[in-house]
Amino acid sequence: MPRKNRYKQLCEAYDRGVAECSQYQKECREFVQEIRTAILEYLNCPDPKLFMFTPSSGFVYNNQSLQGDALDTEFGENGTAAIGFAINVNDDDLQEKFFTFLLIFRKTGSKIIFNIDDDREFVNSNEGINEFCDYLFEIAQKNLLGRLDNFLQSPEKMNAPIGFRPEAETQKKVNKRP
Repeated sequence: MPRKNRYKQLCEAYDRGVAECSQYQKECREFVQEIRTAILEYLNCPDPKLFMFTPSSGFVYNNQSLQGDALDTEFGENGTAAIGFAINVNDDDLQEKFFTFLLIFRKTGSKIIFNIDDDREFVNSNEGINEFCDYLFEIAQKNLLGRLDNFLQSPEKMNAPIGFRPEAETQKKVNKRP
Protein backbone atom coordinates (compact mmCIF):
# COMPACT_ATOMS: atom_id res chain seq x y z
CA MET A 1 0.00 0.00 0.00
CA PRO A 2 1.50 3.40 -1.01
CA ARG A 3 2.20 5.88 1.77
CA LYS A 4 0.53 9.28 1.72
CA ASN A 5 2.86 12.18 1.14
CA ARG A 6 2.65 13.91 4.52
CA TYR A 7 4.65 16.90 3.36
CA LYS A 8 2.15 17.50 0.57
CA GLN A 9 -0.66 17.26 3.13
CA LEU A 10 1.02 19.92 5.27
CA CYS A 11 1.38 22.19 2.23
CA GLU A 12 -2.30 21.71 1.37
CA ALA A 13 -3.30 22.44 4.98
CA TYR A 14 -1.23 25.64 4.90
CA ASP A 15 -2.78 26.74 1.60
CA ARG A 16 -6.27 26.05 2.93
CA GLY A 17 -5.50 28.02 6.12
CA VAL A 18 -4.23 31.01 4.12
CA ALA A 19 -7.32 30.92 1.90
CA GLU A 20 -9.63 30.77 4.93
CA CYS A 21 -7.83 33.73 6.57
CA SER A 22 -8.03 35.75 3.36
CA GLN A 23 -11.74 34.99 3.08
CA TYR A 24 -12.26 36.06 6.70
CA GLN A 25 -10.47 39.36 6.09
CA LYS A 26 -12.48 39.93 2.92
CA GLU A 27 -15.76 39.36 4.76
CA CYS A 28 -14.68 41.72 7.54
CA ARG A 29 -13.78 44.45 5.06
CA GLU A 30 -17.13 44.02 3.32
CA PHE A 31 -18.80 44.37 6.73
CA VAL A 32 -16.90 47.62 7.37
CA GLN A 33 -18.14 49.01 4.04
CA GLU A 34 -21.68 47.94 4.96
CA ILE A 35 -21.44 49.74 8.33
CA ARG A 36 -20.00 52.86 6.67
CA THR A 37 -22.85 52.97 4.17
CA ALA A 38 -25.42 52.41 6.94
CA ILE A 39 -23.99 55.27 9.04
CA LEU A 40 -24.01 57.65 6.07
CA GLU A 41 -27.61 56.77 5.23
CA TYR A 42 -28.84 56.81 8.84
CA LEU A 43 -27.31 60.21 9.61
CA ASN A 44 -28.04 61.56 6.14
CA CYS A 45 -24.40 62.59 6.31
CA PRO A 46 -22.46 63.82 3.26
CA ASP A 47 -19.82 61.26 2.27
CA PRO A 48 -16.82 63.59 2.76
CA LYS A 49 -17.78 64.06 6.43
CA LEU A 50 -17.11 60.41 7.41
CA PHE A 51 -13.55 59.15 7.73
CA MET A 52 -12.08 55.75 8.56
CA PHE A 53 -8.70 55.22 10.19
CA THR A 54 -6.38 52.53 11.47
CA PRO A 55 -6.88 52.32 15.25
CA SER A 56 -3.20 51.91 16.13
CA SER A 57 -2.20 55.10 14.33
CA GLY A 58 -5.18 57.13 15.51
CA PHE A 59 -7.09 59.73 13.53
CA VAL A 60 -4.88 62.27 11.83
CA TYR A 61 -6.56 64.97 9.76
CA ASN A 62 -4.73 67.36 7.49
CA ASN A 63 -6.22 69.93 5.19
CA GLN A 64 -6.66 67.20 2.62
CA SER A 65 -9.55 64.79 2.39
CA LEU A 66 -8.32 61.48 3.83
CA GLN A 67 -11.35 59.21 3.66
CA GLY A 68 -9.70 55.93 4.54
CA ASP A 69 -11.31 52.66 3.55
CA ALA A 70 -11.94 49.15 4.75
CA LEU A 71 -8.25 48.34 4.24
CA ASP A 72 -7.62 50.41 7.40
CA THR A 73 -9.16 47.51 9.35
CA GLU A 74 -6.72 46.00 11.84
CA PHE A 75 -6.85 42.33 12.71
CA GLY A 76 -5.82 41.02 16.12
CA GLU A 77 -4.37 37.63 16.87
CA ASN A 78 -7.53 36.58 18.73
CA GLY A 79 -9.74 36.95 15.67
CA THR A 80 -11.07 40.39 16.52
CA ALA A 81 -10.84 43.25 14.11
CA ALA A 82 -11.11 47.00 14.64
CA ILE A 83 -11.64 50.10 12.55
CA GLY A 84 -11.80 53.71 13.62
CA PHE A 85 -14.44 56.14 12.39
CA ALA A 86 -14.46 59.93 12.61
CA ILE A 87 -17.52 61.99 11.78
CA ASN A 88 -17.00 65.67 11.07
CA VAL A 89 -19.82 67.15 13.14
CA ASN A 90 -19.26 70.78 12.18
CA ASP A 91 -21.87 71.46 9.53
CA ASP A 92 -20.02 74.46 8.13
CA ASP A 93 -16.43 74.01 7.12
CA LEU A 94 -14.92 76.89 9.09
CA GLN A 95 -13.32 74.64 11.69
CA GLU A 96 -13.22 70.85 11.68
CA LYS A 97 -14.71 69.11 14.72
CA PHE A 98 -14.96 65.32 14.97
CA PHE A 99 -16.79 62.63 16.89
CA THR A 100 -14.59 59.53 16.82
CA PHE A 101 -15.21 55.94 17.84
CA LEU A 102 -13.70 52.50 17.41
CA LEU A 103 -15.75 49.64 16.06
CA ILE A 104 -14.58 46.26 17.35
CA PHE A 105 -15.92 43.13 15.72
CA ARG A 106 -15.43 39.40 15.36
CA LYS A 107 -16.94 36.80 13.10
CA THR A 108 -18.61 34.00 15.03
CA GLY A 109 -20.05 31.30 12.81
CA SER A 110 -21.92 33.03 10.01
CA LYS A 111 -22.52 36.25 11.99
CA ILE A 112 -20.36 39.21 12.86
CA ILE A 113 -20.72 40.49 16.42
CA PHE A 114 -19.70 44.13 16.90
CA ASN A 115 -19.68 46.96 19.44
CA ILE A 116 -18.29 50.38 20.24
CA ASP A 117 -18.21 49.90 24.01
CA ASP A 118 -18.68 47.20 26.58
CA ASP A 119 -22.32 48.12 27.17
CA ARG A 120 -23.94 46.63 24.10
CA GLU A 121 -23.24 44.19 21.25
CA PHE A 122 -24.86 44.03 17.84
CA VAL A 123 -25.15 41.44 15.07
CA ASN A 124 -24.65 42.15 11.36
CA SER A 125 -28.30 41.74 10.37
CA ASN A 126 -30.46 44.57 9.00
CA GLU A 127 -32.11 44.88 12.40
CA GLY A 128 -28.76 44.74 14.23
CA ILE A 129 -27.20 47.41 12.03
CA ASN A 130 -30.27 49.69 12.45
CA GLU A 131 -30.11 49.21 16.24
CA PHE A 132 -26.39 50.01 16.12
CA CYS A 133 -27.02 53.24 14.19
CA ASP A 134 -29.67 54.29 16.75
CA TYR A 135 -27.25 53.51 19.59
CA LEU A 136 -24.35 55.32 17.90
CA PHE A 137 -26.51 58.41 17.42
CA GLU A 138 -27.57 58.37 21.09
CA ILE A 139 -23.97 57.98 22.30
CA ALA A 140 -22.65 60.68 19.97
CA GLN A 141 -25.38 63.15 20.85
CA LYS A 142 -24.95 62.50 24.59
CA ASN A 143 -21.17 62.93 24.24
CA LEU A 144 -21.40 66.13 22.23
CA LEU A 145 -24.12 67.69 24.41
CA GLY A 146 -22.34 66.60 27.60
CA ARG A 147 -19.12 68.48 27.05
CA LEU A 148 -20.04 71.20 29.54
CA ASP A 149 -21.06 68.60 32.12
CA ASN A 150 -17.73 66.81 31.62
CA PHE A 151 -15.92 70.10 32.20
CA LEU A 152 -17.98 70.94 35.30
CA GLN A 153 -17.32 67.47 36.74
CA SER A 154 -13.55 67.85 36.40
CA PRO A 155 -11.75 67.27 39.69
CA GLU A 156 -11.49 70.51 41.65
CA LYS A 157 -7.78 70.01 42.37
CA MET A 158 -6.77 69.89 38.71
CA ASN A 159 -4.67 72.79 37.48
CA ALA A 160 -6.25 72.54 34.04
CA PRO A 161 -9.87 71.32 34.12
CA ILE A 162 -10.88 69.07 31.25
CA GLY A 163 -11.36 71.08 28.08
CA PHE A 164 -9.58 74.23 29.23
CA ARG A 165 -5.97 75.33 29.55
CA PRO A 166 -5.12 78.25 31.86
CA GLU A 167 -3.98 81.36 30.03
CA ALA A 168 -0.70 81.67 31.98
CA GLU A 169 0.28 78.04 31.24
CA THR A 170 -0.32 78.60 27.54
CA GLN A 171 1.80 81.76 27.55
CA LYS A 172 4.73 79.97 29.25
CA LYS A 173 4.83 77.38 26.50
CA VAL A 174 4.63 79.98 23.73
CA ASN A 175 7.10 82.55 25.12
CA LYS A 176 10.30 80.63 25.89
CA ARG A 177 12.66 83.53 25.45
CA PRO A 178 15.71 83.86 27.75
